[in-house]
Amino acid sequence: PRRALGVTARGAQALASGALPAASREVVEAIASRRTLRHAAATKRLVRALVRDGLVEEIATENAPRAKLRSVRIVSLAAEVDTTRAGEALTRAPKQAAVLREIAASGPLPVADLEARIPGAPAALRALLERGLVRVEDRAAPRDVLGRPIETPGRVRLSPEQDEASAELRRAVRERLSETYLLHGVTGSGKTEVYLQAIEEALEGGRQALVLVPEITLTHQMVARLRARFGDALAVLHSGLGPGERLEQWESLRRGETPIAVGARSALFAPLESPGVIVIDEEHDSAYKNEEGFRYHARDLAARRAHQAGCPLVLGSATPSLETRFAADRNAIRRLVLPHRIGGRPLPSVEIVDLEKERAFVPKGRRVVLSRTLRRAIGETLEAGGQTILLLNRRGFSTRIFCFECGHAERCRHCDISLVFHAEANRLRCHYCGFEIEPPENCSGCQASGTALLGIGTERLEEEVRTRFPEARIARLDRDAAARRGGAERILRGLREGAIDILIGTQMVAKGHDFPGVLLVGVVAADLGLHLPDFRAAERTFQLLTQVAGRAGRGNVPGRVVVQTFVPSHYAIRPVRDHDYEAFYAEELGQRAALGYPPFGRLVHALVSSPDAAAGAAAIERLAKVAESAGALRGAASAPGAIELLGPAPAPLARLRDRFRFQLLAKGPDAEGVIAIARALVEEVSRLPASISASVDVNPTHML
Repeated sequence: PRRALGVTARGAQALASGALPAASREVVEAIASRRTLRHAAATKRLVRALVRDGLVEEIATENAPRAKLRSVRIVSLAAEVDTTRAGEALTRAPKQAAVLREIAASGPLPVADLEARIPGAPAALRALLERGLVRVEDRAAPRDVLGRPIETPGRVRLSPEQDEASAELRRAVRERLSETYLLHGVTGSGKTEVYLQAIEEALEGGRQALVLVPEITLTHQMVARLRARFGDALAVLHSGLGPGERLEQWESLRRGETPIAVGARSALFAPLESPGVIVIDEEHDSAYKNEEGFRYHARDLAARRAHQAGCPLVLGSATPSLETRFAADRNAIRRLVLPHRIGGRPLPSVEIVDLEKERAFVPKGRRVVLSRTLRRAIGETLEAGGQTILLLNRRGFSTRIFCFECGHAERCRHCDISLVFHAEANRLRCHYCGFEIEPPENCSGCQASGTALLGIGTERLEEEVRTRFPEARIARLDRDAAARRGGAERILRGLREGAIDILIGTQMVAKGHDFPGVLLVGVVAADLGLHLPDFRAAERTFQLLTQVAGRAGRGNVPGRVVVQTFVPSHYAIRPVRDHDYEAFYAEELGQRAALGYPPFGRLVHALVSSPDAAAGAAAIERLAKVAESAGALRGAASAPGAIELLGPAPAPLARLRDRFRFQLLAKGPDAEGVIAIARALVEEVSRLPASISASVDVNPTHML
């Protein structure tokens, strides 16, 4: 059923009393009068807050509107019409004669175009239809979702490494080998061209191709490359399209009209009759794991689909996940290596700045935002006419408002987390539930006036950069800036076309983009995600730093990277200086082996949430007992093949959206034992009370 919004009795009372803030009143009035709400992130957050406060409610309606294929009415001459004779017969109907001549001269054309050209055409057209001189039919008119047309480049000359990898993949496509290949190439090594060669082989053999990218923003670049090679014979599938657009793209694939499907994670389910190759670009990205509802990893399901279709699966990355690289080391999959950038271009030089030492050069109590090295590098890049990307993987202006008198930080009323200050909206916001308030003038804990903004986000960084480089053209790309449809693509296009000098952003700027004009990349806080309670934190940090470093120097001028950190000797940061994936891989693999984490063991993660803390704790204890009695916990935790149970315990984010969260983790090398626990947990979850939400995930990518 479709979900609609309605105003509750409490909401109607608040509206009548005039007690609602202006923004809330506007939304409640719109819902009450059934007006369309503005589709903006701020509106969505406000609606969620109104629902949570009992002023607005969700109502199930009977049927959701069906997505429809768009069509256009086309008028053409009826078969075997002699326009000369027909024109003579219409001497007393000059308007009909004019319409007939226009159709004869133009050929089949949209009725709307005809009516725009000739005043009074609708009546004349009806008369011509009655005379049988013309015909009108509905024809499919798919919406354009492929973006701007592009110029087709000449044929690319492959490097020896590309040629070798391409030959192997083309052979696999021709011979219909259902094998998995890791295309391990440094940033800028030409992995996409190797994909295109394999896709070309599939199309020449009368089969189709499926290409997955981790984020919607990357589909535009991939579509551009595919269109340059194969024209418009492709369909795009992702959640950023409207219902009608998605239906049109889906139908074009189902009918076999377009042989190439490209999109984000869910495009894996595209209705291709006979895929000849499946490509997963940036295979290491955690966005390929669906962690809500039906839990799956696109990489695993793609391998299954490739096996069923009898086609190769190509996993491409400059920083492969440990699981994928380890599988290649064990010869479970084939590894193809592209060790150099195309055209002999060098990898960018990387300089690591120790922020602890940099503190000596700023006033006491001030935070280092841009080090001397990074400021100097930005200035030099601007003078050279180059572009800069600055990465700070944290939205907002400041991470918290802190009271120096009592130590209180403003926190979300519904989550166990600090509110983030957003300067543009002058609001404190929760990035998990959407709750927001105006910044208090005094501390809400002790009423003191000595509060301060701590921590920095992309808004604060943008302010700093604008102050220091006022002549530069600066843009920001994060979830807030990209909230409007097409917003991210407009910003990225501006950088690509040279309209932006400095782009500030979160990890959205780090993934797979090709900007030849970017000469400098600056990482403002490299260790932000390094100390999270997640065994993959080091891997994600290394991947993010290596990927964003790879955006520099992809044109004809060598690039430069400046990485700011408080832990320059950390094994996830140190190898970035030399682009040394192998050094990081060896160190991290040793850590995982010692602790029994993937790829040396399997994990099952159970998460329970409840509006009542005691009920949630009781539910997770119940699941723990089921896991213990599932028959999979054999022997002591230190025994070979044993499965270890960690928890139950409160989750790192112990309360979200007014629900208390608890977790349980089982890990061990015995795959059958771990799966047995997972099955027992899933069965028990179905018996929990309706007020308890619970999920069971095998090999989770996030555990917060």
